[in-house]
Amino acid sequence: MILLIDNTKNIEGAFMTPKLLACLEAKGVSFIVASTRTEVNDILETHKSAIKGIILSGGPLCLSEELTISLINKNIAVLLLRRPQVPILGICFGFQLLVASYGGNIVSMEKESKGIKKIQILSNKSLIFKKIKTTTIEVFQSHKDKVKEVPPHFEIIAIDDENIIQGIENKKHKIWGFQFHPEGLDSTVQIIYNFLEICCM
Repeated sequence: MILLIDNTKNIEGAFMTPKLLACLEAKGVSFIVASTRTEVNDILETHKSAIKGIILSGGPLCLSEELTISLINKNIAVLLLRRPQVPILGICFGFQLLVASYGGNIVSMEKESKGIKKIQILSNKSLIFKKIKTTTIEVFQSHKDKVKEVPPHFEIIAIDDENIIQGIENKKHKIWGFQFHPEGLDSTVQIIYNFLEICCM
């Protein structure tokens, strides 16, 4: 079972999260969705042995505009407290939550970055990039913040042409984060499938 932590205000009206759910359904993966900190805590308590991986979705919030990470009701504070020993994937806002929670730094951008963008894969040996044969790929992204500094023990595995960090990895603990939306394009959805495969190993 995959635990999907939904960081949208309305999952049904969200732009990308339904695509993410479609990826899980396409692979026949069972999943459970949590939208609040209480729900996450309850699910980790009652389904801990069944959860094989955790995905933090994107969302409309800007981490740089919040006073502290604890003010955000849909975050991974509970995950950090409980330290689940399963793979974790953070996407867009979920990626920024990962970075901030593990000790990295998030800053505002001068203007929103939205649309199709080319990124460079720096470490194509990573399991998360399995079956992606090129080192330059097109991705879809939509964000107003960016990662300025990665947390300790994380490696940068993808950047764009402006040297904005697009992907990170903690190989030891099987934690990945992407600024772009892997579920957004057919050419990048393999990243989601790779994550699901890793969770089943």
